[in-house]
Amino acid sequence: MRYCTADLKREPINRWLRNTFPTGNVICAMGLRAQESHTRAKRQSFTLRTNSSAPTKGRFVYDWLPIHDWTETDVWDCIRQHGEIAHPAYHLEQPNHRLSCALCIMANMTDLLNGAVHNPNTYREYCCIEAVTGYSFRKDFWLSDLKPELLPESTLVAVRDHKRSKT
Repeated sequence: MRYCTADLKREPINRWLRNTFPTGNVICAMGLRAQESHTRAKRQSFTLRTNSSAPTKGRFVYDWLPIHDWTETDVWDCIRQHGEIAHPAYHLEQPNHRLSCALCIMANMTDLLNGAVHNPNTYREYCCIEAVTGYSFRKDFWLSDLKPELLPESTLVAVRDHKRSKT
């Protein structure tokens, strides 16, 4: 399950808006692009926010999506035009496609491999959860299969046993 958007993104932003701007008009600029998902494609580039605790009787919050109609190529062209890409995840031999949590449930295989290799302790913890609970990281995908050489034998045996019991 994905909890990060509400718990780790929207709510902290809303809390900051409430604490920083007790009244007035606030524009919240976000780098969401229509090309990223069907849901994002349906969003308008500029809207009055009504579905959160940020707007109040004396405060109006507007969501502005300044790069909503940009393609991924547009984003990379803009970054190159304005300077070097700072984050090392984009300088790897197989660079990340996106930068999010090291082992995001929505990441592609390259990003997950980079996350496992560059964050082996986190990777081992996630795989330990699979080993203890018997639940895979994603439906039909065990994170433990990604880089088994980074895992202790006990984790591999436990995951293997869970897989056998499910077939």
